[in-house]
Amino acid sequence: MATAIVSIICIAMIVVGGMTLSQGILTSADSAALSVEEIALREGEITRTNLDAVRSAHLSWADLLKVTVENSGQTKLASFDKWDFIVNYYDGSGVYHTVWLPYTTGVLGDNEWQKARIGLNGPVEFFEPNILNPGEELVILARLNPLPGDATTGDITVSTPNGVYDSISFSNLGYTLLNPHSENTTIASTEYFQLEEATWADGPAMMATTDAFISNESGRKPMYDATDPSRLSRHVFPLTGISEIPAATWTVYYRCRTWGDPKFPKAPKDVNFDIDIIIRQADGTVRATIATNVADAYLAKDECEVWLTKSATYDFPGYTVVDDSDCLEIVYYGEVDNQGPQDGPGYMQIMIDDDTLPLADQTRIEG
Repeated sequence: MATAIVSIICIAMIVVGGMTLSQGILTSADSAALSVEEIALREGEITRTNLDAVRSAHLSWADLLKVTVENSGQTKLASFDKWDFIVNYYDGSGVYHTVWLPYTTGVLGDNEWQKARIGLNGPVEFFEPNILNPGEELVILARLNPLPGDATTGDITVSTPNGVYDSISFSNLGYTLLNPHSENTTIASTEYFQLEEATWADGPAMMATTDAFISNESGRKPMYDATDPSRLSRHVFPLTGISEIPAATWTVYYRCRTWGDPKFPKAPKDVNFDIDIIIRQADGTVRATIATNVADAYLAKDECEVWLTKSATYDFPGYTVVDDSDCLEIVYYGEVDNQGPQDGPGYMQIMIDDDTLPLADQTRIEG
């Protein structure tokens, strides 16, 4: 009898142990299946996520870094406080820094970064505020302390929470450099060309031209894309993060020529290239016209039908920014002051964003 009882107890323990072991195996299998599914979902999300750092600069008018990144993937991106923003740079004493900057939504402090704006080919966000949708660009502002040294370069890495990242270099030239580019931006459904800081020409090159000046015609004519007469040579620089444009002497460089009449210009002080300076609002209206027909760079009588780099200066008076969603706009013109072409027609042209040119020959503004 005692043996039977012991046997029954042993059998019960074996059954209970087997059931427990089976349950453990099934639970482990379920957990493993869930882990594999989570890994697959994460890998799929990473595969659909892509981030491109497209522009960066040290803003000479604000002592800030400005970085533009594009969501070039298929997933929406948000939760910016979980992103990583890392900068490698040299300060003014030659000390090398590697810093991770936390995100802030308030007043931008030292060694912090924040979202300045999100836009789709322009400064205004139309879809799902505060979410970086596919195709949209995120503009980041960051404040470093100590500041990057003059004539130094650095590297920026931006990473999303799932580990997808991109890197880009920036330059602190120690002076203001504004370079007209051929890339497009849209303000209130109107396309403009971009004006970039501390970014030399990177192509594709664009020739801007005037309409023809006929024999003995004088006057001032706006320039436009030679391949698209509807696109005036208007270049805009977003004032994001900038509260004031300081007074300074600007030197405006034109990579320019006349074309057509081989005797155009035919007299000294006859032909010049110049600019208008405008502040344009995000809704497309003009907030202020700062200057008209300034920085006149003249071609000599014998400088006909050959590409040259000419320059002229303009004493910028300073400007207090009303709204940092505004843009600084530069508009290029050609002007004939005296009698125009002798036999006509003659054209005035400038070359923009030509990365085959030496830096000293590129169309640009320095201040």
